[in-house]
Amino acid sequence: MLRVLGLLGPCMASAVILLQRPSACLAAETTEQALSATAYGGAGVLTVPNNERGDDEYDITRMGLALSGIVRPGAPDVSRAPVETSGFFVAFGGTFELESALHTACGFDCDGQNDTGTRYLAKHFAGRVGVGYSFPLFEFRVGALIALPDANVDYAMALLMPDVLARVGRRNRGWLELGLGAYSASTNLRPGLYVGGALGSERLLQVSAHAGLHFVNGLCCGTVTKAGYAGELSVAHAFSNSLTGSVSAALFAAEDSPNYAFVGEGSARLAFAF
Repeated sequence: MLRVLGLLGPCMASAVILLQRPSACLAAETTEQALSATAYGGAGVLTVPNNERGDDEYDITRMGLALSGIVRPGAPDVSRAPVETSGFFVAFGGTFELESALHTACGFDCDGQNDTGTRYLAKHFAGRVGVGYSFPLFEFRVGALIALPDANVDYAMALLMPDVLARVGRRNRGWLELGLGAYSASTNLRPGLYVGGALGSERLLQVSAHAGLHFVNGLCCGTVTKAGYAGELSVAHAFSNSLTGSVSAALFAAEDSPNYAFVGEGSARLAFAF
């Protein structure tokens, strides 16, 4: 309680002194201009459907690194005093992932030579770019996403799709969003249709969540398309005007009748506003 009062005291004093001018105690209302890095890892089971027999199965372990950024031409330096950063922005990002996959069950063409029992280290890449505009209570972004999984795996395939987002709410209180594409480092390679929301301010602690229908194996648009469900829970805290950190837990689930195959992930992210 004393710590909270200690934080609120300077904020209230600054608000009175500055007569409602932007205060260093207030988080920006919209997505800040920033660069961020995310590291993630996970493990579980992937399935590959076919029209002939049962699904192929893979035991996988993955780790990845992603870089992303928001650039706002003419934006003020938020490291000195965060203000509302409404206006035009450019968003970009990329993910590189290593995924070790052990083929554990064969579901198609099993009578001939197959690679059941072998392990392969796949190298995946995804990138996205978009433009958007922010208002104090509403923000939107339109762009494109490209996923380029390793050509030697059969549980994922290259895809190009729109990456769009609409968000309602203030960042320093809470927001709701609806999107098509990706919202995290891992979903750059496993995009889909999702909803998300957050509650609280990053200055103290913000809790956010996403859920949607995704290409959880990265398999899209072929003879057999494999869709599943994805969900993520994240907490974020701003250590200063410039530095924000967050940790997340995610689950990707694909139906493998009569059961589900799951991949669990954990991630950590640091963002530097400038």
